[in-house]
Amino acid sequence: MLDQLLGESPLARRAQSLAARVLHRCGVSANLATALAAASGVGAGGAFFAGRLGLGLALLAISAGLDAIDGTMAREFGGATPLGGVFDLTADRVVETAVIVGIAWHMPELWRPALLLVASWYVNITIFLAVGAALERRGPKIIDYPPGILERTEALIFFAVLAIVASFTWLNPAGPVLCYLMTALELVTGAQRLIFGRGQLLKAAP
Repeated sequence: MLDQLLGESPLARRAQSLAARVLHRCGVSANLATALAAASGVGAGGAFFAGRLGLGLALLAISAGLDAIDGTMAREFGGATPLGGVFDLTADRVVETAVIVGIAWHMPELWRPALLLVASWYVNITIFLAVGAALERRGPKIIDYPPGILERTEALIFFAVLAIVASFTWLNPAGPVLCYLMTALELVTGAQRLIFGRGQLLKAAP
């Protein structure tokens, strides 16, 4: 939802384009930006594991920023390829896995909620890939998410909030609640994408 709103904002698009140009002039390619986003995200997971909340949040913010502009770099500077899209999608999943493991590792009360959340990701990404493959690529992006409540930005905000909750003992009881809430929203998002894909496929049917 937030990704779509930001994508429709002229101000956000100008900021992404400016950042993309700056990195391009520094010799950073779209794929390198994706790799740096992945490395920062994995580093964030490691920092959360080590109890370094501030460092983890900073690395997660860097990862989010790079992830927000690698696609813009690819499109504006002629580097958009199917392989780049696959690399970006894979890097996002690596970051999400590293961060949730880093946050939950030392909190047994989060293990079951986090497991359910990861299971909902598994279902959601399956729906996303299946719908995307069935509809094929139609827009300017190599890989485009069907619409839904939860997108990449919501996931990153969730990770930041969960990391803060996990870092303060008096906030710990809210951790499982957040995971269960996110799981429910993931399932709703999966249903939205499935309904969207069904509608689009019915329209395209002969």
